[in-house]
Amino acid sequence: MLRKVSFVVIVGIAGLLGSCKQKDTESHKHFLLGNDCLFKDDLAGAQKEYEIAINVDTANWQACFELGGVYELEGDFRNALYYFSKTIRLHPDFAQAYYNRGNLEETVGDEKSSVRDMKEAVAHKKDFFAALLTLGRQAYGKGSFKEAIGYLDEAIHVNGNFYIAYSIRGTSKFKLGDLAGALKDFSQEVTLNPKNVMSYVNRGVVYGEMKDYRHAIDDMNAAIALDPLWSQSYIYRGEYYMKSNVKDSGCGDFRMAFKLKNPQAEEYSKKYCD
Repeated sequence: MLRKVSFVVIVGIAGLLGSCKQKDTESHKHFLLGNDCLFKDDLAGAQKEYEIAINVDTANWQACFELGGVYELEGDFRNALYYFSKTIRLHPDFAQAYYNRGNLEETVGDEKSSVRDMKEAVAHKKDFFAALLTLGRQAYGKGSFKEAIGYLDEAIHVNGNFYIAYSIRGTSKFKLGDLAGALKDFSQEVTLNPKNVMSYVNRGVVYGEMKDYRHAIDDMNAAIALDPLWSQSYIYRGEYYMKSNVKDSGCGDFRMAFKLKNPQAEEYSKKYCD
Protein backbone atom coordinates (compact mmCIF):
# COMPACT_ATOMS: atom_id res chain seq x y z
CA MET A 1 0.00 0.00 0.00
CA LEU A 2 2.82 2.39 0.87
CA ARG A 3 4.54 1.69 -2.44
CA LYS A 4 1.27 2.38 -4.30
CA VAL A 5 0.82 5.76 -2.56
CA SER A 6 4.43 6.68 -3.38
CA PHE A 7 3.83 5.84 -7.04
CA VAL A 8 0.72 8.07 -7.11
CA VAL A 9 2.62 10.95 -5.50
CA ILE A 10 5.47 10.59 -7.99
CA VAL A 11 3.05 10.56 -10.92
CA GLY A 12 1.32 13.66 -9.48
CA ILE A 13 4.61 15.57 -9.15
CA ALA A 14 5.65 14.58 -12.66
CA GLY A 15 2.32 15.82 -14.01
CA LEU A 16 2.70 19.11 -12.11
CA LEU A 17 6.21 19.63 -13.45
CA GLY A 18 4.99 18.93 -16.97
CA SER A 19 2.17 21.44 -16.50
CA CYS A 20 4.60 24.10 -15.21
CA LYS A 21 6.92 23.53 -18.14
CA GLN A 22 4.05 23.81 -20.59
CA LYS A 23 2.86 27.01 -18.88
CA ASP A 24 6.36 28.52 -18.99
CA THR A 25 6.72 27.61 -22.66
CA GLU A 26 3.35 29.13 -23.57
CA SER A 27 4.06 32.31 -21.61
CA HIS A 28 7.48 32.66 -23.20
CA LYS A 29 5.99 32.18 -26.66
CA HIS A 30 3.65 35.15 -26.15
CA PHE A 31 6.49 37.16 -24.61
CA LEU A 32 8.51 36.65 -27.80
CA LEU A 33 5.50 37.56 -29.94
CA GLY A 34 5.20 40.74 -27.90
CA ASN A 35 8.85 41.52 -28.61
CA ASP A 36 8.23 41.03 -32.34
CA CYS A 37 5.29 43.45 -32.21
CA LEU A 38 7.37 45.98 -30.30
CA PHE A 39 10.14 45.73 -32.89
CA LYS A 40 7.55 46.57 -35.55
CA ASP A 41 6.22 49.55 -33.50
CA ASP A 42 2.93 47.71 -33.01
CA LEU A 43 2.28 48.83 -29.42
CA ALA A 44 -1.27 47.50 -29.30
CA GLY A 45 -0.11 44.08 -30.48
CA ALA A 46 2.79 44.07 -28.02
CA GLN A 47 0.49 45.01 -25.16
CA LYS A 48 -1.89 42.18 -26.05
CA GLU A 49 0.86 39.55 -26.27
CA TYR A 50 2.55 40.61 -23.02
CA GLU A 51 -0.80 40.55 -21.22
CA ILE A 52 -1.42 37.00 -22.47
CA ALA A 53 2.07 35.99 -21.33
CA ILE A 54 1.35 37.35 -17.85
CA ASN A 55 -2.11 35.76 -17.68
CA VAL A 56 -0.55 32.36 -18.52
CA ASP A 57 2.28 32.85 -16.00
CA THR A 58 1.89 35.62 -13.42
CA ALA A 59 5.59 35.19 -12.48
CA ASN A 60 6.82 36.22 -15.95
CA TRP A 61 8.73 39.31 -14.81
CA GLN A 62 10.18 39.96 -18.26
CA ALA A 63 6.71 40.36 -19.74
CA CYS A 64 5.77 42.65 -16.83
CA PHE A 65 8.80 44.82 -17.49
CA GLU A 66 8.18 45.10 -21.22
CA LEU A 67 4.49 45.80 -20.66
CA GLY A 68 5.49 48.65 -18.34
CA GLY A 69 7.62 50.02 -21.16
CA VAL A 70 4.73 49.79 -23.61
CA TYR A 71 2.42 51.67 -21.26
CA GLU A 72 5.11 54.33 -20.81
CA LEU A 73 5.39 54.75 -24.58
CA GLU A 74 1.62 55.09 -24.75
CA GLY A 75 1.68 57.80 -22.07
CA ASP A 76 -0.18 55.67 -19.52
CA PHE A 77 2.17 56.37 -16.61
CA ARG A 78 -0.08 54.88 -13.93
CA ASN A 79 -0.05 51.42 -15.53
CA ALA A 80 3.63 51.78 -16.45
CA LEU A 81 4.51 52.40 -12.79
CA TYR A 82 2.32 49.47 -11.76
CA TYR A 83 4.11 47.00 -14.03
CA PHE A 84 7.60 48.30 -13.25
CA SER A 85 6.73 47.87 -9.57
CA LYS A 86 5.41 44.38 -10.23
CA THR A 87 8.63 43.54 -12.06
CA ILE A 88 10.61 44.62 -9.00
CA ARG A 89 8.43 42.48 -6.71
CA LEU A 90 9.05 39.45 -8.93
CA HIS A 91 12.74 40.18 -9.57
CA PRO A 92 14.04 42.53 -6.84
CA ASP A 93 17.63 42.43 -8.16
CA PHE A 94 16.77 43.79 -11.63
CA ALA A 95 18.51 47.17 -11.72
CA GLN A 96 16.92 48.29 -14.99
CA ALA A 97 13.42 48.12 -13.49
CA TYR A 98 14.43 50.50 -10.67
CA TYR A 99 15.97 52.85 -13.23
CA ASN A 100 12.89 52.84 -15.47
CA ARG A 101 10.56 53.38 -12.55
CA GLY A 102 12.82 56.14 -11.22
CA ASN A 103 12.78 57.94 -14.56
CA LEU A 104 9.01 57.76 -14.66
CA GLU A 105 8.68 58.95 -11.06
CA GLU A 106 10.79 61.98 -11.93
CA THR A 107 8.56 62.64 -14.95
CA VAL A 108 5.44 62.71 -12.78
CA GLY A 109 7.13 64.91 -10.14
CA ASP A 110 7.89 62.33 -7.46
CA GLU A 111 11.56 63.29 -7.12
CA LYS A 112 12.09 61.68 -3.72
CA SER A 113 10.99 58.27 -4.99
CA SER A 114 13.02 58.78 -8.15
CA VAL A 115 16.24 59.37 -6.21
CA ARG A 116 15.54 56.32 -4.05
CA ASP A 117 15.03 54.11 -7.12
CA MET A 118 18.15 55.43 -8.85
CA LYS A 119 20.14 54.56 -5.75
CA GLU A 120 18.60 51.08 -5.77
CA ALA A 121 19.58 50.70 -9.42
CA VAL A 122 23.20 51.56 -8.58
CA ALA A 123 23.13 49.29 -5.51
CA HIS A 124 22.25 46.35 -7.77
CA LYS A 125 24.53 47.41 -10.64
CA LYS A 126 27.42 49.56 -9.47
CA ASP A 127 28.56 50.48 -12.98
CA PHE A 128 25.09 51.62 -14.10
CA PHE A 129 26.19 54.73 -15.97
CA ALA A 130 22.75 56.15 -16.74
CA ALA A 131 21.63 55.88 -13.10
CA LEU A 132 24.87 57.47 -11.84
CA LEU A 133 24.48 60.30 -14.33
CA THR A 134 20.87 60.85 -13.27
CA LEU A 135 21.84 60.91 -9.60
CA GLY A 136 24.52 63.47 -10.38
CA ARG A 137 22.05 65.63 -12.28
CA GLN A 138 19.46 65.33 -9.52
CA ALA A 139 22.00 66.27 -6.83
CA TYR A 140 23.07 69.27 -8.90
CA GLY A 141 19.43 70.33 -9.26
CA LYS A 142 19.11 70.34 -5.47
CA GLY A 143 22.26 72.44 -5.09
CA SER A 144 24.18 69.51 -3.57
CA PHE A 145 27.25 70.14 -5.71
CA LYS A 146 29.72 67.96 -3.79
CA GLU A 147 27.30 65.04 -3.94
CA ALA A 148 26.80 65.67 -7.66
CA ILE A 149 30.54 65.59 -8.28
CA GLY A 150 30.81 62.28 -6.39
CA TYR A 151 28.19 60.59 -8.59
CA LEU A 152 29.62 62.11 -11.75
CA ASP A 153 33.12 60.95 -10.84
CA GLU A 154 31.74 57.40 -10.74
CA ALA A 155 29.80 57.88 -13.98
CA ILE A 156 32.84 59.20 -15.84
CA HIS A 157 34.92 56.31 -14.48
CA VAL A 158 32.41 53.96 -16.13
CA ASN A 159 32.08 55.94 -19.37
CA GLY A 160 34.44 58.81 -20.02
CA ASN A 161 33.04 59.71 -23.44
CA PHE A 162 29.72 61.34 -22.61
CA TYR A 163 30.04 65.12 -22.71
CA ILE A 164 27.02 65.90 -20.52
CA ALA A 165 28.70 64.25 -17.53
CA TYR A 166 31.62 66.69 -17.86
CA SER A 167 29.23 69.59 -18.36
CA ILE A 168 27.33 68.94 -15.12
CA ARG A 169 30.48 68.13 -13.16
CA GLY A 170 32.21 71.23 -14.51
CA THR A 171 29.26 73.42 -13.56
CA SER A 172 29.22 71.87 -10.08
CA LYS A 173 32.91 72.62 -9.66
CA PHE A 174 32.35 76.17 -10.90
CA LYS A 175 29.61 76.65 -8.30
CA LEU A 176 32.05 75.53 -5.61
CA GLY A 177 34.73 77.93 -6.84
CA ASP A 178 37.00 75.26 -8.33
CA LEU A 179 37.82 77.18 -11.51
CA ALA A 180 40.75 74.99 -12.54
CA GLY A 181 38.62 71.84 -12.20
CA ALA A 182 35.74 73.45 -14.07
CA LEU A 183 38.05 74.56 -16.87
CA LYS A 184 39.40 71.04 -17.26
CA ASP A 185 35.90 69.53 -17.44
CA PHE A 186 34.60 72.11 -19.90
CA SER A 187 37.67 71.62 -22.09
CA GLN A 188 36.88 67.90 -22.18
CA GLU A 189 33.28 68.79 -23.00
CA VAL A 190 34.51 70.84 -25.98
CA THR A 191 36.70 67.94 -27.13
CA LEU A 192 33.83 65.47 -26.97
CA ASN A 193 31.18 67.75 -28.47
CA PRO A 194 32.83 70.52 -30.50
CA LYS A 195 29.55 71.47 -32.23
CA ASN A 196 27.75 72.35 -28.99
CA VAL A 197 27.43 76.09 -28.35
CA MET A 198 27.18 75.76 -24.59
CA SER A 199 30.44 73.83 -24.38
CA TYR A 200 32.30 76.95 -25.50
CA VAL A 201 30.12 79.34 -23.50
CA ASN A 202 30.72 77.39 -20.30
CA ARG A 203 34.47 77.32 -20.80
CA GLY A 204 34.51 80.97 -21.89
CA VAL A 205 32.77 82.04 -18.69
CA VAL A 206 35.39 80.20 -16.63
CA TYR A 207 38.17 81.93 -18.56
CA GLY A 208 36.40 85.22 -17.84
CA GLU A 209 36.28 84.47 -14.11
CA MET A 210 40.00 83.71 -14.29
CA LYS A 211 40.53 87.10 -16.02
CA ASP A 212 41.91 85.35 -19.09
CA TYR A 213 39.85 87.54 -21.41
CA ARG A 214 41.68 86.60 -24.61
CA HIS A 215 40.68 82.93 -24.28
CA ALA A 216 37.22 83.93 -23.03
CA ILE A 217 36.68 85.99 -26.20
CA ASP A 218 38.00 83.14 -28.36
CA ASP A 219 35.42 80.77 -26.87
CA MET A 220 32.59 83.27 -27.36
CA ASN A 221 33.74 83.68 -30.98
CA ALA A 222 33.41 79.92 -31.40
CA ALA A 223 29.96 79.95 -29.79
CA ILE A 224 28.76 82.79 -32.04
CA ALA A 225 30.14 81.04 -35.13
CA LEU A 226 28.02 77.99 -34.24
CA ASP A 227 24.89 79.99 -33.38
CA PRO A 228 24.96 83.70 -34.31
CA LEU A 229 21.40 84.19 -33.05
CA TRP A 230 22.02 83.21 -29.40
CA SER A 231 22.16 86.65 -27.83
CA GLN A 232 23.83 85.80 -24.51
CA SER A 233 27.12 85.03 -26.27
CA TYR A 234 27.28 88.69 -27.38
CA ILE A 235 26.65 89.86 -23.82
CA TYR A 236 29.53 87.75 -22.52
CA ARG A 237 31.87 88.70 -25.34
CA GLY A 238 30.97 92.36 -25.03
CA GLU A 239 31.76 92.31 -21.33
CA TYR A 240 35.13 90.63 -21.95
CA TYR A 241 35.94 93.19 -24.66
CA MET A 242 35.19 95.97 -22.19
CA LYS A 243 37.44 94.39 -19.58
CA SER A 244 40.13 94.17 -22.26
CA ASN A 245 39.68 97.91 -23.01
CA VAL A 246 38.25 97.27 -26.48
CA LYS A 247 35.21 99.51 -26.03
CA ASP A 248 34.03 99.76 -29.64
CA SER A 249 33.83 95.99 -30.05
CA GLY A 250 32.11 95.61 -26.67
CA CYS A 251 29.47 98.23 -27.48
CA GLY A 252 28.95 96.61 -30.87
CA ASP A 253 28.19 93.31 -29.14
CA PHE A 254 25.71 94.94 -26.77
CA ARG A 255 23.96 96.55 -29.75
CA MET A 256 23.75 93.17 -31.48
CA ALA A 257 22.36 91.59 -28.29
CA PHE A 258 19.75 94.39 -28.17
CA LYS A 259 18.71 93.63 -31.77
CA LEU A 260 18.30 89.99 -30.73
CA LYS A 261 16.04 91.16 -27.86
CA ASN A 262 18.33 90.16 -25.02
CA PRO A 263 16.81 91.59 -21.80
CA GLN A 264 20.27 92.52 -20.41
CA ALA A 265 21.48 94.39 -23.49
CA GLU A 266 20.12 97.82 -22.56
CA GLU A 267 21.54 97.57 -19.03
CA TYR A 268 25.01 96.70 -20.32
CA SER A 269 24.91 99.45 -22.94
CA LYS A 270 24.05 102.05 -20.28
CA LYS A 271 26.75 100.71 -17.98
CA TYR A 272 29.59 100.64 -20.51
CA CYS A 273 28.66 102.69 -23.57
CA ASP A 274 26.48 105.70 -22.64
